[in-house]
Amino acid sequence: MDNEHTAAPEQVDLKRFFQEIKSIAVVGYSDKPERAGHYVAHYLADAGYEVIALNPKFGPEVNGLKCYADLESIPPGTPVDVVDIFRAPPYVPDLLRSAANLDPKPKYFVMQPGAESEEAGKLAREEGIVPLEMCMMAMHKIWRA
Repeated sequence: MDNEHTAAPEQVDLKRFFQEIKSIAVVGYSDKPERAGHYVAHYLADAGYEVIALNPKFGPEVNGLKCYADLESIPPGTPVDVVDIFRAPPYVPDLLRSAANLDPKPKYFVMQPGAESEEAGKLAREEGIVPLEMCMMAMHKIWRA
C-alpha cells in the first residue's frame, strides 16, 4: 500500500468517520449472501446507514436496498458520503473517476480488501476525496466495541 496516497484504517479517526457518514454506495453489490458485496452492505444497512446497491443486474430495488446500475445512474443531488468498492483493482481508477463526478461529491472512497488501487488512491486525493483501504464492516465492529 502506498501510504502517501491512501489512508489505512489506523490513520483514520474511526469514531469521527462512522459518526459523520450517513449514506454509502456499494459498488459491486451481490445478491449472494455469502459474498462480501452482500453481507457487508446489509451489515451497514442494519447499523443504520442508508445503503445504495450498485449492480447493473438489479434495480430499482434489490433485497430491500435502493439499487442503480452504476455510479453514473445515481440522480444528481443524491447524497453519497462513501463509495465502497467491491470490484477488482483494474476497475477501481475508473470507478474513482465516476465517483468524483457525483453531485455532491462523496467524502470517502473505500477500497475493500482485494480492491486496492494505488492509482485510485492518488486520483481520489487529487479530487479532494479521502481514499481508504479497509473493510467497513470490520472497522465498524472495532469502532463499536
